[in-house]
Amino acid sequence: MNTSLPTVITLLAKSLSIPADSISASTVLLDLGADSLTVIELIFDLEEAFDIQIGDERPSLVVVQDIADHVDRYLEQRTATA
Repeated sequence: MNTSLPTVITLLAKSLSIPADSISASTVLLDLGADSLTVIELIFDLEEAFDIQIGDERPSLVVVQDIADHVDRYLEQRTATA
């Protein structure tokens, strides 16, 4: 299975203006200074990057891997219906 984690890290680093190598899968979003607005903007960026529609669903996102897992579920669903 492909993972969206590298793209999530890249987009998050760009959004927060921090080095991507300072972010890992287990990094807590709040420790990065990522507030809910940052996460919403990141979701928009991920929708565009992966051509998916996450919509209004806002799952509990605590660590960076949570975001990647959420995106990966959408990518799996899209592949399954294609």
